[in-house]
Amino acid sequence: MKQPSAAVKTWTLILAVAALVLGLVRASYRLPSPRGPDTPADSFSEARAWPVLRELARGPRVAGTPEQERAAEYLAEQLRAIPGLEVRVQRAEGTWFNGWTTVDYRALNVLARLPGELPGEAVLLGAHHDSSYLGVGAGDNALAVAAAVEVMRALAAGPRPTRTVLLGLNGAEEAGLVGAAGLLQHPWARQAKVFLNLDAAGPRGPSILFRASPAQPWLLEAYARAAPHPLGSVIGQDIIEAVPSDTDFRVFTEHGLPGLDIALFQDGYAYHTPLDRLERLEPGSLQHMGDNTLALVRELARGPRPGEEGAGPSTYYDVLGVGMIAHGRAAALALLGLSGLLVLAALAGAWRSAGVSPGKMLGALGGVLLAVGLALLPPVLGALLLGFGLGRPHGWYATPWLGVATFGALALCGLLGARALAERHRSGEAPGSRRVALARASGVLLFWLLVSSALMAGGLGVAYVGPWWILPGAVALLVACRRPRLARVTLVLACLPGLLVTTQAVAPLLELFVPVAGRLMAGFPLDAAIALLVALPTALTALPLWVAVEAPIRPGFVATGLAVLGVAGLGALALTPPYTPERPRRLILTHVEHEEHSELELEAEDGLGLGEDVPGLSARERRSATVRLPAATPDAPPLPLSVEVVDSEAARWTATVRWRGAPGASLTLRLPRESIAGWTLSSGPSTPEGTGPEVAMRVVTPPSGEWTGHLELRGDSPVTLQVRELHPGRATPETTALRRRLPAWVTLEEDFVRVRRLSLQPVTR
Repeated sequence: MKQPSAAVKTWTLILAVAALVLGLVRASYRLPSPRGPDTPADSFSEARAWPVLRELARGPRVAGTPEQERAAEYLAEQLRAIPGLEVRVQRAEGTWFNGWTTVDYRALNVLARLPGELPGEAVLLGAHHDSSYLGVGAGDNALAVAAAVEVMRALAAGPRPTRTVLLGLNGAEEAGLVGAAGLLQHPWARQAKVFLNLDAAGPRGPSILFRASPAQPWLLEAYARAAPHPLGSVIGQDIIEAVPSDTDFRVFTEHGLPGLDIALFQDGYAYHTPLDRLERLEPGSLQHMGDNTLALVRELARGPRPGEEGAGPSTYYDVLGVGMIAHGRAAALALLGLSGLLVLAALAGAWRSAGVSPGKMLGALGGVLLAVGLALLPPVLGALLLGFGLGRPHGWYATPWLGVATFGALALCGLLGARALAERHRSGEAPGSRRVALARASGVLLFWLLVSSALMAGGLGVAYVGPWWILPGAVALLVACRRPRLARVTLVLACLPGLLVTTQAVAPLLELFVPVAGRLMAGFPLDAAIALLVALPTALTALPLWVAVEAPIRPGFVATGLAVLGVAGLGALALTPPYTPERPRRLILTHVEHEEHSELELEAEDGLGLGEDVPGLSARERRSATVRLPAATPDAPPLPLSVEVVDSEAARWTATVRWRGAPGASLTLRLPRESIAGWTLSSGPSTPEGTGPEVAMRVVTPPSGEWTGHLELRGDSPVTLQVRELHPGRATPETTALRRRLPAWVTLEEDFVRVRRLSLQPVTR
């Protein structure tokens, strides 16, 4: 029998390693089995937490509505039934500046306290119990609230904690994070020294460590020690600012508290839609979040903080959901330094044993850089062709596996095509010689060392990936220098740790970012962004092919096959409908009532043209992401707002604004910054914050009575006050008629807005 060639054996090993990595990464997302009602009282039970989740998910719990009031009463009742807990219902009011608007808010919060042995120190466990009006919010955020209630039950059944545990269930996160701002006003919150926030960006799967306070290694070490199902990567934190997924984490950290953000992240298609319902949840998701939360709160409540602030950003990432690695910048620098020393030793070994000169190593580094660049070119060009050339973008949205396969195949095509090109133009030594193989391996090591150093210098946590490639790769190169027969096998196996860590870091990013792309409002197709997100890690993890591939399986032959697959994938993406009823397109439909006329504002959250999804549009309107259509003025009562102007000192006068808002409604006031000297809101007199030509103030979740604000104006000229009253979820006959014409794969956000421009005249006597 003819024995398989060395090349066939190498390819078989590469494919086996890739299959092993994909299987292990897939298994790392496994959910624990839900525990039943007979679970020991001091342990977490999904069965015991489920009734709270089911009750909350009976309907939307919009801040300021009677439904939310009933949810708060129910939660307070459940917590009061737990022995040892002190429970308070807080009706908070105040102002919070969110960076661009001052929000004058009311919030209904539920707090519970389990006293500890150390007075004045508390661990704050936070979750919001309100929901978007677009659905019942089973994942966002009833599941986290149910988990938090069961955690408090388990804590109360166990030994008394060293530190007090404070539960804060705030009722106005969806209204602009103001529930957490109100929660921090409560006297109990002054004891908080650290927080743990629970939320959701989707209703399925395990809960991930979304982000952590920077320069707090002790917090990450506590998570690494305690969490029975660790999951998370600092890479997500590196890019979280680029996606619209803000949580109460921001409010707590701006208040000066260190803490962790934990959230569900899979199936973001259902986020803030009617699809976020109980049937969408997975058995074990609640158990996963509850187990981790209970263990982590116990760890944080054990006693004194294990450390103070570290120097620089902190690094964290899990290993297959079994353990978490967490360290500070000093450890990361030490690891990078060790990697550099091993690389130097390996390069010296290649020079001595095989005569691979520094010049050849640098030439190989140039080849790797060129190969990575060429690997990115085909998928990006293909993505641009889909989005701009053919006008068929986002075919990967509902079928992400097709996008990954297509862009991954094109990336591999570019990488192997670069290898084939290099062999064709190589002079001198045979492409498969030992010296050439060691030179390529040296180039890959230098590449990873260069990339890791640049990422470290930029302060990016993703730099942790590099040493997982460099350290085993350097050892493998030393072995290859001494044992030539083992060279290719050793070099391929040495890629297993790096391949594993890189794949595990990228997989959740894709699961998070693909659904988020449907609500980014970027204004252009995001195919190229997805292509890069797939192609870059594909190229980096496939660099072993740059070293290991040899005849008789020629790289050019394989590259041609991958090109055929990639082109077929592009064709499939062009023909695949991007949306389905279970992974719908999001549109915002607002009936805007102006003083003189009314109109319908229709906007696509994906930022793409409305196309054929909205019947009756003109060709120009179909190409636009936003259209305005004429509409009849709805039969609605007048705006419940009055403005009274009174005189004061010379060139300084006061306008009193009164508004009687409906449940769930909000009011936004805008006026020129140069015209306002100050105002008196719920928190008392203050000066408007921020910069820019306009000042904006928003009133949310108003009380059943009347809201009053006082504007201190200056100058002798009239001031234009723009008033915008928003009623989320209020349908009108015209929005209802348009909604009925939409296809099943479109989910609609319906709002009613009234806009007025009032000219305020100073009063003189």
